[in-house]
Amino acid sequence: MGLNRKVSIWKHVRLADGKWRYCRPVLDAKGKIVADMVRVNGHEERHPEGSYVISFYNPGLTWKKCGPKPADAIAIAERQRALFKAMEHGIVERPKKAQTTGTIADAVSAHLEELEAQVGNGSKRPMTYAACKQVLREFQAYCERKGKNALSQVTRLDLLNYAGWAHQQSPTKSRRTANTKFIRVNQFLKSRGISVATNADAPKYTKNSPVYIYTDEQLGKFFAKCSPRHRVIFKTFLMAGLRESELVFLTFDRLQLYRGVIRIDENPEYDFVPKAYQCRDVYIPPELVDELRQLKPKSGCDLVFPTRNCTPNDKLLIMSQRIAERAGMNSDDWWLHRWRSTYATHCLRQGMDIASLREQMGHADLKSIERYLRALDQDKRAEKVTLVWAKERHPRD
Repeated sequence: MGLNRKVSIWKHVRLADGKWRYCRPVLDAKGKIVADMVRVNGHEERHPEGSYVISFYNPGLTWKKCGPKPADAIAIAERQRALFKAMEHGIVERPKKAQTTGTIADAVSAHLEELEAQVGNGSKRPMTYAACKQVLREFQAYCERKGKNALSQVTRLDLLNYAGWAHQQSPTKSRRTANTKFIRVNQFLKSRGISVATNADAPKYTKNSPVYIYTDEQLGKFFAKCSPRHRVIFKTFLMAGLRESELVFLTFDRLQLYRGVIRIDENPEYDFVPKAYQCRDVYIPPELVDELRQLKPKSGCDLVFPTRNCTPNDKLLIMSQRIAERAGMNSDDWWLHRWRSTYATHCLRQGMDIASLREQMGHADLKSIERYLRALDQDKRAEKVTLVWAKERHPRD
């Protein structure tokens, strides 16, 4: 059977209805890709968001992300075509179909070994590996409890039932968690040659959920019960908008306080890679600069906020919830990402433009900022409703 060498270039864009779709790029008279222009239902549209991708059969349909520049997609497509040509002439061995035999445990171990190798070469983040390991081992245990040990025994019903079980097991009964787990397991099964479901079968979850932030009253009570060290930890969350991992693995050489900057970049010593591989400078206010200057590194430890044993502190959530309890507040209302939401919303309310906020927070595009803009829209709508029904304008007595 001949090898299908066709390699196609697409752009993954978001349409007016909010859905993402792979669209063909527009070509100029010389056959070159016109940047950011795609064809949607036969019409040319400009879409600066999203990334170019290539598709090919290897032996199943494969999509490979290339980035936002057409030139990168063209170069990657040419390399893939050259690889196919080498396969055709026997220079490179053709890929073999994944084995669908063996046990689920062996398949999971093999898949995790591949992911670990990708972490080693930098193509995957350690956190991605950790998340996949937890989900796949959970799915393996679920199947074994159902008496299914062989990979070939897994059916569509097993995957659907697992997603339902994951939803019920979630402490918050989160459908989004079940959706994420379903997709991870489905990707694993497809990589082993088993296609029993599509991502469309994943549990649906509500979108455009409210943005929860800490109020000034809550923050006042919280910081009143903080020790000096805890105070600077959570002020860094509040005034820098860092992700948990960014703060946990922050080292003193990343504090460029003479510039008023926290530098977020790769730290091989702790196997830390920034999300989406985006390094950035986070500018911080003088108040936080002064507090960070008071910190002194422990002997032989370069972490800014380590444990007593000089290891990365992974107990920050528990720490924040205990402080909230001491302040007489519900600890369930305190989670670490809410500090980041509070930071983003406060910046927007104080007039920071969304492009600057995107750079500060390390988002790859503006889509991630939209949820914080909704919080501002909610404020404005509340003011308008109050104004509409003000008694002096609309008397009711």
